[in-house]
Amino acid sequence: MMKKVTIITPTEYESLVLEALGRSRVTQLKEVTGPGFEELKDSKGVDYQELYEKVHSRYLELMELGAFTIEHKMPTLEELRRLAEVPEDEVNAVLEELERLIAQLKEVREAQSVETKKIADELQAAIEEQNAAYEEARKGLEEKRLKLEQEGKQLAEDLEKRYVTVKARLEAVRALQADELKSCLAVGIVKNEFIARLEEYLKRYPDLSHKVVSISPEESILFINGSEESRRWVGALMLVFEVKDISEVLDTREGLLDLDAEKLKEVLERYQGELKQIEEELKRADQGKAFESKLSELEEKIRRLDETHKQNIEKLKQQYDARLKQLEAKHAQEIEALKREQTEALSKVAYMDYLLRILSDKRAPVLRTKVVSVLQGWIPEKKIPVLEKAMGEVESKTGERLFLQFENPGHEDHNIPTPEPEFKPSFLQPAWKLTTLRGWPSVHEVNPNYITILIFCFQFGLMYGDVGQGAIFLLLGFFLARRYKKGMMSKLGVLFIPMGISAIFFGVLYDSVFLIEGMLTHHHPILPNPVEHTTKLMLLVFQIAVVEVVAGLVLGAINEYREGHKWGIIGEHGLGMILYVVGLYLSAMYFIKTGDFMAVLSHWTFIVMVSGMVLAMLEPIISAVAQHNFGIEVFGEGVGALLMTFVEGLANLFSFLRIAAFALAHASLAIAAHSMAHFMGVGGLLLMNIIAMSFEFISSSVQSLRLLYYEFMGKFFQGDGTPFRPFKIRNIRRRVI
Repeated sequence: MMKKVTIITPTEYESLVLEALGRSRVTQLKEVTGPGFEELKDSKGVDYQELYEKVHSRYLELMELGAFTIEHKMPTLEELRRLAEVPEDEVNAVLEELERLIAQLKEVREAQSVETKKIADELQAAIEEQNAAYEEARKGLEEKRLKLEQEGKQLAEDLEKRYVTVKARLEAVRALQADELKSCLAVGIVKNEFIARLEEYLKRYPDLSHKVVSISPEESILFINGSEESRRWVGALMLVFEVKDISEVLDTREGLLDLDAEKLKEVLERYQGELKQIEEELKRADQGKAFESKLSELEEKIRRLDETHKQNIEKLKQQYDARLKQLEAKHAQEIEALKREQTEALSKVAYMDYLLRILSDKRAPVLRTKVVSVLQGWIPEKKIPVLEKAMGEVESKTGERLFLQFENPGHEDHNIPTPEPEFKPSFLQPAWKLTTLRGWPSVHEVNPNYITILIFCFQFGLMYGDVGQGAIFLLLGFFLARRYKKGMMSKLGVLFIPMGISAIFFGVLYDSVFLIEGMLTHHHPILPNPVEHTTKLMLLVFQIAVVEVVAGLVLGAINEYREGHKWGIIGEHGLGMILYVVGLYLSAMYFIKTGDFMAVLSHWTFIVMVSGMVLAMLEPIISAVAQHNFGIEVFGEGVGALLMTFVEGLANLFSFLRIAAFALAHASLAIAAHSMAHFMGVGGLLLMNIIAMSFEFISSSVQSLRLLYYEFMGKFFQGDGTPFRPFKIRNIRRRVI
């Protein structure tokens, strides 16, 4: 039950009252209405929003500058009176105080910033100087190492060149040991790539013969024999193919072509010795032993230089870090001293900003006069002690009594909010979403919090009765409800719990466990088997439909009475529809029993059905006469009510047949699972259970919602209420500014 609360306080204590209301969080404030307050509405008020913006903008600047903790300090009662009487003057005084505090903080911060920047600049200059010296020293060592490496490379190239030359001479001398080659027509050094083409030309002259002796991978010695007439042509040919003179390989000063065999042997041995010596030098050069010591020494110097530079930089940083820590300690002492000086002023400014924020809150429509401030709101009856305690605290602070009145809503009160119900057990609280998806109940309506859960899960179990699958959804519901405390997953988890319990209960009645029938009662289920006894199940569903619809109509009649429509309880939302639905069901049962339609028309059940339609037609007419608002149009309303009763009641009953249809679908899946298990084994049974727990589960849930929202809740629930949203503010606490 909601109560309207009215609070009247002296204007200077308005902020304290709003603060207490915000902390208690049990009252939804509203515009002040009622006799005695109408003439006060034209009184001019203070624009606290503008004042708050002035103070808060400077207060934010102060918070950005500061870095210490303060405690709010409530202004004195005299200061609160000045704030109520001359708010602009009091705000200007606060602004002046803020300007003074900001100036002091800026001065300290700027001095701290200058000192910190000075130390940082000194550190940067020292590091740059150290880096410059390091780079210069390292550059010199790198140049020395590069020069040494180039010298080693040049030495290796010279040795390689000597090796090729000596080897060519050695091969040439070996070739000269044959006596028949001493009288050759031409001798020269030819590149190996030209030999094939050169031989093609030489073969064109039968009187010429030649011999090729390789002296290196790139070159060979070419010996050509023939008649004196071919000398000129051979010379031209050797010129074309760039055949070098033999003297470029052999030392002509030694006269090797004229030496005898003994002398050639000596020369050959000398070349072999020289070649061996060069090979040994090349081997030592390849191993790098000639320069290894010098290179290692240079690399060690570079390494030591790098380590020394790194150590020097680290020392510089440590030195300046120590200076910065000393500076920070000094700054902390300065801030602490400033804190002691400004504590009282800061506390007052912080609380004043807080009070102005409360006074400017648009969620608190306060009726202000020069003497008093009036607040009105809605509060659940059971929360009244909480509000009385909060107002008692305000009275103890101020030493004055506040006017506090609770009363029932009047006819002039509209949009009375409805609080969210508290579920027992509390873990069912997220299931309230099942009701709010249809609408929010008004204060005059029956709150269907438990009813919606019960009806929804009951209908779902009738369609989806299976012990094993229900147990899985029950466990899944416990898991989701435990893991998720907010969001849609938490609501689904909570709903899965009663849905799983309902599926297990009806699974026992249907004798179905994971689509396997006959495990519990040996094919003697308590409820009719949807496949074997479809007609019995349909008759049972009709009985359930009548009970649900009549229950919804009873709740609808109660709501009509609560809303002041006393004659509405006999119309299409009350007794009229109840008689029609009951009479329709009993008439249908009598017809099934007798098979005589004419007998039904004279039976008392048919009279009950017709009486219900007549009552539905008469209700608008009786209401109009009772309200002295009778007109010809009410007869049209009566005829419309009669037709709606006839069509809607009939449609509602037949709509419930979807329960039997989906129960039959579940039983059909059990038959299919039995068949597939014969030729697929456990895999076939598993496949059908997966289908049932996905597609059938979703369709059964949707159809249960449809029956809940339209066939049942449509009889009594309008859902056009307003949610209860109490006025809230953050509690006063220490703040870091």
